[in-house]
Amino acid sequence: MNSFSKRAYIRLIALFAFFTVSLGIYSVTVTVKANRLSIAEEARNQRTVNELCESIDSITTDLQKCLYAASSDMLREQGNRLNRETTSAKENLSQLANETTDTEEIYRFLSQVGNYVIALSGSDSLSEKDTESLRALCDYSAALNSELSALLNDYSDGTVAFSVKKDTLAPKSAALPDDFYTRMKDTAQTVTDYPTLLYDGPFSDSVSKGDYSVIKDKNQVTREEAKQKAAKITGLSPSAFREEEDINGDIELYCFSSTDIYITVTKNGGFVHSFIRDIAAGEATITPEAAVNRGLVYLEKLGYKSMKESYYSVYDGICTVNYAHVQNGVICYSDLIKVSISLDKGEAVALDASAWLSNHRTRRILKERITEDTARENLAECLAVLSIEKALIPTDSGKEVLCYEFHCKDSISGSEVLVYTDCRTGEEQDIMLLLYEDDGILTR
Repeated sequence: MNSFSKRAYIRLIALFAFFTVSLGIYSVTVTVKANRLSIAEEARNQRTVNELCESIDSITTDLQKCLYAASSDMLREQGNRLNRETTSAKENLSQLANETTDTEEIYRFLSQVGNYVIALSGSDSLSEKDTESLRALCDYSAALNSELSALLNDYSDGTVAFSVKKDTLAPKSAALPDDFYTRMKDTAQTVTDYPTLLYDGPFSDSVSKGDYSVIKDKNQVTREEAKQKAAKITGLSPSAFREEEDINGDIELYCFSSTDIYITVTKNGGFVHSFIRDIAAGEATITPEAAVNRGLVYLEKLGYKSMKESYYSVYDGICTVNYAHVQNGVICYSDLIKVSISLDKGEAVALDASAWLSNHRTRRILKERITEDTARENLAECLAVLSIEKALIPTDSGKEVLCYEFHCKDSISGSEVLVYTDCRTGEEQDIMLLLYEDDGILTR
């Protein structure tokens, strides 16, 4: 009995040792895997920060070049370059921002600057006001570049670092309480002084902060399938496209280019995200109104349905139109797609569907609590109502408000305005001035 107990004891010790060793091996394996994930995550973050800074640096340089451009062709070329650079910068910024990081001003700047420069190319020469706006943009971009470069240096030397936990940042030293998200937020809040660039429709500068729910559940297409889509909408052969580096942010994109085209296609669902063709339009053969209709047909062909034109502008033979999604008669201004149509051949030469892809979804639209007539009574006495629409408009808080959109005319000055009144509270949510010019309808 004693002998058996001794053997059992030895076996128990051996079994315990086996489990101890196994547990140790498992712990080491888990630690190694965690370290590998941490290193991989750190490498991705490092690359994203670097790419963002490189994009902002390029944007700053190209804006400075615009000041010295002596021809509309050069301005248009710089505008096309800026559009490509800002697309990359926005994707990198989306990877670095979280719900606590307010980067709205940076997003707005990136969303507008390229198209603004292209708009300026419609004139034979820059006016004094145009030059002042460009210099303000240069100053803003340079200040942003300086702030982000300082943040990059602090990130690179270990002052701040991403932790293993997703969307969490922690300083590497307890003596250095600064963190990356706080610095990003400070940068966005302190660097805000640049000119207003609203020129092609209400809420065209709204920030895309949606969750991309429209494509999240879609199957991923192959690179070749995406190239086929790029070829189909441009009329080129798939072999005409070069494969560019993918963009992997909140939305993952395949990127392609040819001699004069740059195009991005979503990996999930194969939606055309954006494209721009670097061409100069010849003599106009169609009207801007016809271009607006062609843009609607083009969007239908791409699978973007139930769209309604907002406002448009014409520069150098190209009509740029903002289209908004319509759900049950309500205009959803967050779901915007911008399309540019040449007036010589009536062809699409640019598209930006980033806002639609970010925000589009089937919305639960609450019933209005006040009638149109009651809301109309709250308008200023000098305003005569020309038309009324119902619209969901984006707010600074990131939410949407159901409003009556009153298109009005000032009975004294003749000026036209858009007044947005909350359908449930009767409060004015926004007012925009309409400016009719030879080249289109602008809002401020």
